[in-house]
Amino acid sequence: MTLPTAAPAKSAYPEKIWLYLHFPLLPLDALLDDLKDQQQHQNPVAVICQEKNILRVLCCNNSAKQSGVEPLLSLSTALALCPDLLTMRQQLEREKNAMQQLALIAYSFSPGVIIAEQGLWLELSGCEKLFHNYTQLLQKLHQALLLQSTNVDMGIAGSADAARLLCRPGFRCELPSSAELEQQLKLTPLSQLNTSRRRQQSFYQLGLTCLGDLLALARTDLASRFGTGIVEQLQLLLGEKPCQMARFEPPATFHDLLQNPQGIFSKQGLLFPMKTLLQRLSLYLQARQCYCRALEWRFEPLLGEPSSMHVTLSGSQNSWSNLLDLSRLQLERIDLPASIETIILSSDNFVDGIPSGVDLFGTALLGTALAEEENSEAAQLMDSLRARLGPDALWQPALGRNYFPEEAGTVVVPGERQQLSTAHKGLQPLWLLPKPIAIQIRHQQLFWRQPLHILSGPQRLCDNWWQNNQQRDYYLACDNQGSRYWLFKQSDTGRWFVHGLFS
Repeated sequence: MTLPTAAPAKSAYPEKIWLYLHFPLLPLDALLDDLKDQQQHQNPVAVICQEKNILRVLCCNNSAKQSGVEPLLSLSTALALCPDLLTMRQQLEREKNAMQQLALIAYSFSPGVIIAEQGLWLELSGCEKLFHNYTQLLQKLHQALLLQSTNVDMGIAGSADAARLLCRPGFRCELPSSAELEQQLKLTPLSQLNTSRRRQQSFYQLGLTCLGDLLALARTDLASRFGTGIVEQLQLLLGEKPCQMARFEPPATFHDLLQNPQGIFSKQGLLFPMKTLLQRLSLYLQARQCYCRALEWRFEPLLGEPSSMHVTLSGSQNSWSNLLDLSRLQLERIDLPASIETIILSSDNFVDGIPSGVDLFGTALLGTALAEEENSEAAQLMDSLRARLGPDALWQPALGRNYFPEEAGTVVVPGERQQLSTAHKGLQPLWLLPKPIAIQIRHQQLFWRQPLHILSGPQRLCDNWWQNNQQRDYYLACDNQGSRYWLFKQSDTGRWFVHGLFS
């Protein structure tokens, strides 16, 4: 007798999981780079904006809140409460760049990222497999976000709209169950719904206070009383209709900047903002799964001509520390303005793909990994020498496109691949004479210092046939002492020359 198999346990998590992240201090976080040092971050700081010819506080840090400063206060009131308050004007472009950086971080955790006005949506369904579980995913996501933002609020639900509706202060690393999410959604006050004031008054008059009261009514009754818009809104909240908002895609090129209104007066002072920009570039490269081959720095003063610097790489890179070392070496060689206000980093030279030498399960193959490590060390050495000595300081020998031996050699930039000539497959000496030397013929015997005897050949080489059709027949010869020579005979004149000697 066979016992009936038990049905698999149903997951406590909802089938679709959406995470909404809200950044209440985004206008302040976008401007924190303008402060001189970390100590000033602890001082009372507020971002102000203009509203109907009145300057008001948009947001402030905890130090300012402890002095009584809060959003929507007029600037005069805020300064009366906190005379030491440091104020900065809102910059929408900086906020947009900050949201792009946060979206790149989120893109490393989920392929479904949507940018909101002051927040992000992430579709987490299935993304826990890479991090083993949702708790570890949320923990690592929180750690990464704290590098860019001082304050993060979050909401989790089965749909994007519901996640935003359930957004609460603080970040939580435990994923609630389906039953908990359903209960939280039903208890949500209807005043939080994005509806008109007239519709809110209708809810109040009918005694509808929470979303559960609305969901208990029939959809046909809701549509006839409040219109079809409220039904579509409920379908989006419950996940019955898919989210149609545009997904975030990393841009094809990288361009970022940092500004310092006080000015930077030394090359040493440039290293910290350059490090910040390179870390953002590394984050961009990780999100796009590509590698950088070249980047450009631009240093702009408040007055005067800007200065630029190009860093070219022998191999593919996405390590900000290596890029910072190369940039620092090259920075020592250039002249900069007396005071730098803006630092710009841009790059559009990328190589797509994942590191080679990795098998299906992400394990590096030993032989390939060792070879890549050696190539990487050689590339880093060449990049360091070129950054310190200049782009024309390093060259390497290579085979050219000409078939004649004296013209086959050339020099190229280290790491540059050339189309090698494959005409010479026979034996030939490593070193050639500076110029072929004519050979005499005495009594029908080749003679150069002493009689020469042909051992093998000919091997015909023909080059520049479209111009003068030069042909040479190469032979291996020796003398009475056994020394080996490399000879050729010109087809048009019949003259013999010695071209090289074997050791």
